[in-house]
Amino acid sequence: MVGNNGVGKTNFLEAIYVLGLAKSYKSDDDDLIHYEDEFAKITATIVVGQRERVQSIIISEIGKKAIVNQTEIKRLSDYIGLLNIVAFTPDSMNLIKGSPLGRRYFLDVFLGQSDRAYFLALSAFKQVLKQRNELLKQYGVSHKIDETLLDVLDQQFAQYAQIIIHKRQAFIDNVKEKATTVFQQLTNSDSLLTLKYLPSIGNDIIAVLQSKRKSDLHQAMTLMGPHRDDFEFYLNEKNAKDFASQGEQRLAILSITLGLVDYLSEITGEIPILLLDDVFSELDSQKQNYLIRRLIESGAQTIITTTTLSDIMSANLVRAKRYTVAKGTIKEEQPSGQHD
Repeated sequence: MVGNNGVGKTNFLEAIYVLGLAKSYKSDDDDLIHYEDEFAKITATIVVGQRERVQSIIISEIGKKAIVNQTEIKRLSDYIGLLNIVAFTPDSMNLIKGSPLGRRYFLDVFLGQSDRAYFLALSAFKQVLKQRNELLKQYGVSHKIDETLLDVLDQQFAQYAQIIIHKRQAFIDNVKEKATTVFQQLTNSDSLLTLKYLPSIGNDIIAVLQSKRKSDLHQAMTLMGPHRDDFEFYLNEKNAKDFASQGEQRLAILSITLGLVDYLSEITGEIPILLLDDVFSELDSQKQNYLIRRLIESGAQTIITTTTLSDIMSANLVRAKRYTVAKGTIKEEQPSGQHD
């Protein structure tokens, strides 16, 4: 999709993302509803092999409604994962430079799509964490605590936390191998890109919770657990946040993104849709063309937004459909003006 900045290219990608994950990567639900409208609705026909289905997501003030083939899906947990999405956006750079919260969201998005057990464990963990924190806050007011209830919550906390930590570690181990291969291809080097998972709590979760109980009571919150986890990028054994250049960081995140396509394809048996927003920015012509060839090899349906295709060789666009975007309107055109 080619067009000037501000004409609606990103809005189209965001709509596809919301259709798959029932939430935006950049906006609150309220912001997805056009001013003075009562709801927002996104509908698409999905074709996988010989099978076809129609998916819709409706967002209103009272909540979200997911519909597949005219049948409402009562629980969003049964809807997430039907349409797998991988996205690279300008905000993706925050994956290295940003806060741990963004990196945990990254883990939850991709594990939530591919692993229902993870999705359910995470949902249950969040509920237990909320209950535990509420109990800790009550102590701050009354200076009394129901130790028996807290022990029960600790057991539930540990049960779900173990599942989350185990699956996050396996995910990181899997994706980093795929990302390293892509990074070496993109950079034409033997540089080693890796990810290091940093769980905030040890293997004996119950023992840690008990040892930290006084601190939790004093702070009126749970200080350790999956909700405090993080992971870091390393390039040639050095922390990418501190030692990698802006270009290297961009290529590292792009490599992770492409690695995720392979990961989801293996886990789910279906190739996800890949959304690349302004991906050519800061990539030289050689890397842009290698990226296109790599995307063709992956077999993923890929939607790319850019302001120009002037650096892309026409041979790499033979199988591509080109659309121009202007004033919120998308129009298919024949590729033209690329060099060989």
